[in-house]
Amino acid sequence: MQHRYKSYLAEIEKTHNIIEPYIKKTPLLSSKEFNTKLGMQVFCKAENLQVTGSFKIRGALSAISRLKDEELEHGVLAYSSGNHAQGVAMAAKCYNTSATIIMPKDAPKIKIKNTRLLGARILFYDRDKDSRENIGEEIAKKNNLTIIKPYDSLETIFGQGTTALEATQQTDVMIDSSIICAGGGGLSAGCSIVLKKNYPKIKIYTAEPEDWNDHEISFKHKKILTSDNSGSRLCDGILTRQPGRIPFSINLALNLNGLSCEEAYVFEAIKLAKDFFSMNLEPSGAIGLANLIKHKEHFVDQNVLIVFSGGNIDSQTLDLCLSNAENNSDIIDI
Repeated sequence: MQHRYKSYLAEIEKTHNIIEPYIKKTPLLSSKEFNTKLGMQVFCKAENLQVTGSFKIRGALSAISRLKDEELEHGVLAYSSGNHAQGVAMAAKCYNTSATIIMPKDAPKIKIKNTRLLGARILFYDRDKDSRENIGEEIAKKNNLTIIKPYDSLETIFGQGTTALEATQQTDVMIDSSIICAGGGGLSAGCSIVLKKNYPKIKIYTAEPEDWNDHEISFKHKKILTSDNSGSRLCDGILTRQPGRIPFSINLALNLNGLSCEEAYVFEAIKLAKDFFSMNLEPSGAIGLANLIKHKEHFVDQNVLIVFSGGNIDSQTLDLCLSNAENNSDIIDI
């Protein structure tokens, strides 16, 4: 591992000590029945059980914990479709500062509601017409707010990496492969730093829905590219137009590859998570499992680590996903 990534690993370890009082050490789940069904041993880091329902609180706490007193006095700003929004709102409360959140107007109602309940001020934008980055920068400059980026920041990445740090401490098994959801790439970058140190031969993959597979395309061409972005918006939490510059540079240097799958596999993953692990996952939170199912022939007889990255899903959407899984049972062979 290159010298700078060793220093990043030290920062991740330091970050875990700082944020540990505010987060849950989520369980690392495994099911003998599920492992037999797939022909491999699967370990699932259940970040859907995390504070605010996703791993995003880790990065938000990491970034806000590093702010100066003067910055905390003025407040913070974030742009997010929901999970980073909730993470920043909660982290702001932990550090007694205010939070302004820029959210797409089509964000899931449950995520908007939960963000408001955490005391954040919400401003909406049209994700098809507006640039959330431009809107955020303008408001932050006008009000002297500090922007807490969802992924394109080392401070955020260090927080997300604590997910894998815990996972490696929760099993003595040598992990062969890992599949990690990717929107901007912060979780995969942070986790990969830890995983490559602990398992030098590990193969790590980002997981995305088809038509939003900007990481998969970018890895193949070894440069940041934009995907089609015209497909289903089921996985609302990871619909980015291209990878973040900082996480992509880390992921590319650590030799990650990308996977993607159709939404039918997401429905099936949500059903399997409920049936075998009693977990209710949002579509974005199930994308790692969905890609494992689609590409399972590549992982037979391996020890595979995935992250249940989020569980912020309302009952109506959950029922719809489970119903679609039942309707697709003849299409997907597990």
